[in-house]
Amino acid sequence: MLTVDATVQAVTAIAVIAITCYLYIRHQYNYWNRRKVPQLPPIFPYGNYHTLFPKGVSLGPITRRYYDAFKKNGHKFGGVYLGLTPNLVIVDPLLTRNIMTSDFEYFMNRGIFHGNGDTVAANLFTQDKEIWKIKRPKLTPVFTTAKLKFYFNTIKKCADELETNLLKYTTDDIDVDIYENMGCYFTDIISSLIFGIEANSFKDPNAFIRKLARELFSLFPLAFKFQLFVVHAYPNVAKMLRFPGIPRDTEKNFGKLILDTMEYRKQNNIYREDLLQLLIELKEAGTVVPYDIIAETFNFFVAGYETASTISSFLLYELAKHKDIQDKVRKEINTVLSKHNGEFSYDVIQELTYLTQATNEASRKYPALSTITRVCVKDYQIPNTDVVIENGTNVLLPVLGYHYNPDYFPDPEKFDPERFADKNVKYPGFLPFGEGPRNCIGERLGLLQVKLGVAVLIKNYECSVSPTTSKEHLEFDENNFTTRMTKKIMLRLKKIEQ
Repeated sequence: MLTVDATVQAVTAIAVIAITCYLYIRHQYNYWNRRKVPQLPPIFPYGNYHTLFPKGVSLGPITRRYYDAFKKNGHKFGGVYLGLTPNLVIVDPLLTRNIMTSDFEYFMNRGIFHGNGDTVAANLFTQDKEIWKIKRPKLTPVFTTAKLKFYFNTIKKCADELETNLLKYTTDDIDVDIYENMGCYFTDIISSLIFGIEANSFKDPNAFIRKLARELFSLFPLAFKFQLFVVHAYPNVAKMLRFPGIPRDTEKNFGKLILDTMEYRKQNNIYREDLLQLLIELKEAGTVVPYDIIAETFNFFVAGYETASTISSFLLYELAKHKDIQDKVRKEINTVLSKHNGEFSYDVIQELTYLTQATNEASRKYPALSTITRVCVKDYQIPNTDVVIENGTNVLLPVLGYHYNPDYFPDPEKFDPERFADKNVKYPGFLPFGEGPRNCIGERLGLLQVKLGVAVLIKNYECSVSPTTSKEHLEFDENNFTTRMTKKIMLRLKKIEQ
């Protein structure tokens, strides 16, 4: 039983700890005020985050709210807090362009979390400046124009399988889950180009690689959702507790797939001109280790699958909504094909300028990477201000906000491919694939896959929006891994007789 003195001491200790914590939190939440930077009022423990249980790590709709709040008050930047961590939101897209290009040396790191011991999350996308600078040039040869032309037949084969699979939806007004079907298409492409594996996603929806892709972008267990909040808001705590960047089972399964494939190639003396082969050769030269191979193939699998699935699904949704634009795209496809013996080729895709405009517009309205993150690596004074971004400060670039800025995109909710008719017009803040030295290394391959898949579909099918899907407004899902809506996009198809 505690004595009176012991009780007093315990209460005093608790009070001291509570007051100390309160003062520390108050001090942290005045970081931007002390620097005379406008800030949004935070609430502990969220800061300006919105939930303890995110589904993923996409910040798009959240940072757009930050962007709108600061822009409304005429600020070019402003401070927020994820947990207790200060983050600077860049509102001015011209300042964003400087951060990503001319002043890139100050903002070389992305600040993407990868836990201690992660075998898949420590890749080109997430790694910091020194390792990134070494790796990027070694992986660039996978995405040359010559390589893209070499890949084309593989992509075309997958597009033909997409066309054939969709035929079953053309009778009896059957709804098509367009994201699921485009996901199968891109899973097959990426599996072949990266691993040299036939995924056969259309024939077997439960194929291992297709199942793996679903695991990465589906509902996470409640415990892992909470871990994601800690990762976002308290990354140092997450590292100390050895939280993973992705579920351990997914990491384990993906790693086994890559190691088994490498061993199979070695035992059977198989050579393929793909990303895995390049990484195997770098390993044999002593440049990378097996964990690097797992991490980089994972990076390209995730980026190639999700980015392309997102863009193509929303592009098809908008074409289904706007029959006049769909007809114009189809007319262009048929006109260009008539000059090339009716056969799709790499050169045909390059000539589809209006389809490219429509793809850009879909990427504007629904950017797959809706927030870009950077970390300041040395003190940086914001031009024409007294504000210094300190070394180690997180910077948020709200792409979704930029893409809906009416100053640059009048009537931003409208789907209008004509915005991109003039190739010489460069819109500040149009960043579907990033910009500068750390832009998406696979951008051209991703767009090639998207445009070929959409072109094959639009050539052969008339698309319309299912009555179960809104034609007026899609609501962004704030708790998703990337750009998704709260409800599935369902379309209907009608076969076009050739």
